[in-house]
Amino acid sequence: MESDVPATKPPNELNQSQPFWPAILIVAAITFLVHLLCIRGYGYFRDELYYLACAARFDWGYVDHPPLSVAVLKLFTSIFGTDIWAVRLPGILAGTASVILYGLVAAKLGANRNAQILACLFAGFSPANQVVSHLYSMNGIDITLWAGAALLYLHSADPEKRKLWLWLGLVCGLAMLNKLSGFWLVAGIGLTTLFGPRRTELKTTYPWLAAAIAVVVFAPHFVWQHERNWITQEFVRNAAEFKMEVLPPWIILGVQVVVTNPVLALMWIIGAYYAIVKKPEWRPYSITYFLVILMLLISMRSRENYPAPSYVFIVPLGAMVIADWISQAKIRLYAFVGVLLPVTIFCTSLALPLLPPPQVELIAEESNVDVPATEKGPKSPLQGHADMFGWPEMASTVYKIWFALPEEERSRTPVFGMNYGESAACWFFNKERDPAPSVIGRHNEYWLWGPGDWDGQSLLVVGELTPEIRNSFESCIEVANLNSPYATPEEAH
Repeated sequence: MESDVPATKPPNELNQSQPFWPAILIVAAITFLVHLLCIRGYGYFRDELYYLACAARFDWGYVDHPPLSVAVLKLFTSIFGTDIWAVRLPGILAGTASVILYGLVAAKLGANRNAQILACLFAGFSPANQVVSHLYSMNGIDITLWAGAALLYLHSADPEKRKLWLWLGLVCGLAMLNKLSGFWLVAGIGLTTLFGPRRTELKTTYPWLAAAIAVVVFAPHFVWQHERNWITQEFVRNAAEFKMEVLPPWIILGVQVVVTNPVLALMWIIGAYYAIVKKPEWRPYSITYFLVILMLLISMRSRENYPAPSYVFIVPLGAMVIADWISQAKIRLYAFVGVLLPVTIFCTSLALPLLPPPQVELIAEESNVDVPATEKGPKSPLQGHADMFGWPEMASTVYKIWFALPEEERSRTPVFGMNYGESAACWFFNKERDPAPSVIGRHNEYWLWGPGDWDGQSLLVVGELTPEIRNSFESCIEVANLNSPYATPEEAH
């Protein structure tokens, strides 16, 4: 391993600060406690039920995501069971860890105590972060892995810590094994190294070993995709064509202002401005953020959480600017927090399942909060919370109808969900029954799992039938109609 390459420093590392651990840990603890207060809020989210179904059939990949998040869920539920708190615990722990990592990244960049606190507050109380950390999926883990990669990259600039490149390779590999957007992280770090002051490190073997480690970690999913003819590519194409709304760039950015908390959003807005205009030494570190946001703006398709993991490459910079302004204006940090607090309480009340549904609907209606939809289809006044209602009732109704069939017909009649939520709910809430129905579907991984041993004669369908499916049978009878007022519109009735 070469060690005689001249040392280079990332932006502001020469003025790096010590982590202010009391404040970092206090913000992390508050973040954890807020999530803990509502860990059983409402009910299982649609995606949580689907991830549980994937964990029951663990593989090296799934149509719509790589396997890491499913492996984490399988580990936790194998130890603690599938109660809702056990399902949500790993994501909440990851979200809490991201708060600590944001503080450490800010300190490594030279942030003082106030800037570290601000960066931690963004990680813990940005509504987009709150949602994806509370409801289990790959997205909360994604934010933590990107923040860990950012911290390792900053530390690896020290010639005495060059071996941290190897750990960075591991984290980048895990990021790709968690979500394919992890390739953006790898590309951003690569561009930062190539076009920044650390390009001389490419003369050492450490960056290349890191790349090799990342490839090895991701290789099982690569093989899985190859064996299935790159099936996720078809999933992404269909999602872009049939699911995602086309949004102009200013709408995408406007949505980000709302979902990152209008006050906390100042950090990424100011950080981006300073990196472009006033602080050229910050540009290399911020490349990853600009790469992600530009790709989303050009594609004109972005869900609310898509930019979330990249904010670690810009928010600490904005936090330093704001902290400096507070210091120069002789304003105490608590004065800024005084402005931030009511906005954060309001945002949290809409982001997390803390309040009764009627109050959430009332708050959303009275405040006239109307975030532009990033996906097609009707929306509920409860917004994303609606996907936590109606599933047990749906599964119970389905089971009663299925069980009432004559035994011979019942044994050859599976339950068929028109989307992954319906299939996963009917499986999860009925899997412990005896007898339990066979559940199949046409959506996401259920499409790949296929119809099993179904003979194609009779089917109990949940959801709105397409003409193609209806016309495939000699007759079709509607046997029940659900009525769940808080459920998402496509499931409510």
